[in-house]
Amino acid sequence: MAAVFGPPGPTLSRSALVHDPFDREAFEEVLPRAPGLRLLLETSTDPGTKDLAFDLFCSFYKYFVKLLPADQVIEERRGHRDLLDRALGLREHEKLRAWTRLKSAETALATELVLDLLLIKPAAGPEKERAPTPEAGTSPEDATAAEASTERLREVLRDVREDLEGAVELVAAWSAGPGEETRLPPGMKLQLMRNLVRNPRLRRIARLFGRYRRMGLADREAKALLASEEVVDFVQGGEVARALAAELANFAMREREDLFYSKVVQHQLLTYELWQRHERPRPVYLCLDNSGSMSGEKEVWAKASALALAHMALEHGRSVEIVLFGDAADPLRVVPLDPRDKGPIRLEKVLDVASYFLGGGTDFQKPLSHVLDTILAGHEASGNDLLFVSDGLCPLPEAFVRRFLEAKGRHNIRLTTVVIGGEAFSLAPISDSVHRLEDDLEAGDQLAAQFASTFLERASDPGLRPRARPRATRAQPLVFDHFLPEEP
Repeated sequence: MAAVFGPPGPTLSRSALVHDPFDREAFEEVLPRAPGLRLLLETSTDPGTKDLAFDLFCSFYKYFVKLLPADQVIEERRGHRDLLDRALGLREHEKLRAWTRLKSAETALATELVLDLLLIKPAAGPEKERAPTPEAGTSPEDATAAEASTERLREVLRDVREDLEGAVELVAAWSAGPGEETRLPPGMKLQLMRNLVRNPRLRRIARLFGRYRRMGLADREAKALLASEEVVDFVQGGEVARALAAELANFAMREREDLFYSKVVQHQLLTYELWQRHERPRPVYLCLDNSGSMSGEKEVWAKASALALAHMALEHGRSVEIVLFGDAADPLRVVPLDPRDKGPIRLEKVLDVASYFLGGGTDFQKPLSHVLDTILAGHEASGNDLLFVSDGLCPLPEAFVRRFLEAKGRHNIRLTTVVIGGEAFSLAPISDSVHRLEDDLEAGDQLAAQFASTFLERASDPGLRPRARPRATRAQPLVFDHFLPEEP
């Protein structure tokens, strides 16, 4: 037997990406907390599935991603390298990485979703639903993931990014109370996001929630909101943020900069005196129809827009109560949301709202009576805002209408009604505003965005007397008092 002399040949890698022990450690550490990904690997008949899962994990998780040369990868895994090479060249991959980079929970879920869709052949036809998971009893096809076309790869990455984006936004928005960080234990966070993504209805609600919340915030910023502070006078002080423009001009001129600093130290700057209105936040009540006719896109739209509206209301310190109603014989599902709730409690309540559905008929009086009784028991002087969403027709007794209108004026109740695919015959007499949506919800996005300003930021009723501005009382006169007309 002839001896072989010289240095040993290079060790070939089973992975197609440049990685280090820390990447392998991150993958092995998150795997026990990712039951979906772990089950996918255990049920796969392809021995290279785990190697591909690790490569996908690295491509989403690492800050810098680099492919190994083809001659440094074992021949059995060069198909994976070709797949990763095509994926890294797609814009959809980079967009997905924006949600996963250096985030183990998000990366594990993205790896599971992408691998699941690549291992299963796409459904034929224009309407392609998400492929079933191994939990549903469907095992991967014999075709390997490396055989996926570039167009199929682009489609998979786009769909996963949209699903992951909605789940991450919903969990991040609702996982923190006042003064808390938006952090959850990785295992809990991964399980919550996976529950959202794997449930078709919750996945759709999560997607729309993020979009409606962003649209609502943009709509509020585009419109002039009610001023919380008003200029009532001019005084001398040292607050630079409220200084007049003439005083700030001294700071801009080198020869007068010392004068500006002198006035700041001696509290002789001319500043605006502001009067701030302190109004108690108005409670918000959201009544959502859960009858059988609301199933499908109507229910998804109603819950997504209501959750977006509830989140914005809580951010402004307003308590929220969501009432899910059906027939008169069905129990009401009442979910109270308080601005002081802790993150896990808020998330639990939100998932309860999103996943609960009654079916059956429709009754308007039961939820309205509940809200009315709650308002009467609370004696809230600042007023109350009520949003009512339904697609059904239901008569209201005249006695109840009179009772509601009487309480409406006494307790400053403002009712906004949204009717889907019908007319608000019984609700119109007691509503301040009525919005009608067609069954296809074509104008639903626009209406959901307008809720932030038309519902949360409406001006005070014209019949209310404005508050009298407080007059300042000082021992020395104000700077511009001699310009003001003398009071009779």
